[in-house]
Amino acid sequence: MDSNQPTKLAKLELFSKNNIFVYLTSLYIIVWYLQLGTRVSILGTIRFEFLLGAFLGLTALFKQLQSRSATAPLTKYVYLFFFIVIIQIPFSAVVEHSFDVFIDRVFKFSLLALFISTFIKTPAALKIFIFAFLLACLKLSLEGFIGWNSGSLVWQNQGIMRLHGSTPILKHPNSFSGFGVGLLPFIYYLFPAVNRYYKVALLALLVLAIVIIIFTGSRTGYVATIGFLGYAIYKSKYRLKVLTSFLLLLIASYSFIPTQYIERFESIYTLEEKEGNSSGTRLKILEDSVEIFLKHPFGVGVAAFPAVRETYFGLKQDTHNLYFEVLTNLGVQGLVVFILLISQLFKTINKNERELNRIKSLFVCLVNTTSFAAEIKNLEFCISVGRAVRAFIIIRLLLGVFGMDLYEIYWWLAIGLTLSISSICSKYLTTINDYKLNAV
Repeated sequence: MDSNQPTKLAKLELFSKNNIFVYLTSLYIIVWYLQLGTRVSILGTIRFEFLLGAFLGLTALFKQLQSRSATAPLTKYVYLFFFIVIIQIPFSAVVEHSFDVFIDRVFKFSLLALFISTFIKTPAALKIFIFAFLLACLKLSLEGFIGWNSGSLVWQNQGIMRLHGSTPILKHPNSFSGFGVGLLPFIYYLFPAVNRYYKVALLALLVLAIVIIIFTGSRTGYVATIGFLGYAIYKSKYRLKVLTSFLLLLIASYSFIPTQYIERFESIYTLEEKEGNSSGTRLKILEDSVEIFLKHPFGVGVAAFPAVRETYFGLKQDTHNLYFEVLTNLGVQGLVVFILLISQLFKTINKNERELNRIKSLFVCLVNTTSFAAEIKNLEFCISVGRAVRAFIIIRLLLGVFGMDLYEIYWWLAIGLTLSISSICSKYLTTINDYKLNAV
């Protein structure tokens, strides 16, 4: 073993250092998720979220313009998606509304991907960001638990008592349920990659997530949860062990689940509801969506479906389906681009995982595994985050069967984390290649 290895691999020390923008990006995800501007009056008065986002945005834009790195394939598809959305604005049935949605949701939310991909470029930075993200999620989950326990966030909806979120973006039970289900991949995949203290925190978050999923009474959330469990079992190397663990957890939870929520789950396939006719309403929306699409195959414009539906049918409900939302809003060309974007996102995640595993193997061969065990753990953490993001996207796609998610922030969070891990792969490969050259 070369005695000068630590010197030749000194660049690895950069992976443990973080600049102020790492912390500001992590602060931004907390500010946005917790909606601190509505909680702390002074922050709302000075528009802290906007100021922080503007500062990060300008800095990120400057850094991107200075960068000489080749544009990643995923980024090209993001640009294409932006182009498709933008050209739908002037042709929209409600131009002003479409423009507002584009600025307030598409453009604003996409900045998160820009911040993450620009500033979160090391394993240490990724750990800080994921910690901040899960900390914000823990706070929201705890508020939901307290609201459930006290009854302050529980009231009747569609014939059952349903838990609601504590912030405007999570107020609807379906939205809060989707939030809870979205936590499962991060809990499941990060659990083996963190120390025992964080394991305890993840277990606490799991309990809170289960409460949210059950007591929001969202059939959408129930279906997405089953989908995630099936995916996790299918992808696991220890399928029988994972299946047994999930079954034991389900059995332990079942006795604590009130009858009304069991009946709510059963209504997924019986279509019998205690109150209202949401299943029939959804079918009517889908029928109207098909008819509007056939009349406007190139789309009615960004978020313009409710206005067009009211014109044709006198009803304003939105599509309640991600895929019809894309099809009716952005047209056939929009659906094609959306599919290409999601496909490229999966391809990039898979490529990242292959490269991280290869880098991990190279580290074992090139360096003393005892001296650089921390770097191997860093690689394992990055792999875990990538797997969590992949499952997170699958969950959002499942939730999209019953909900409208096209203009939500979740896609941009996934894109940002995927590009971040791609940058980390590049840094490791550059460092290893430099080592090989120096070792010759």
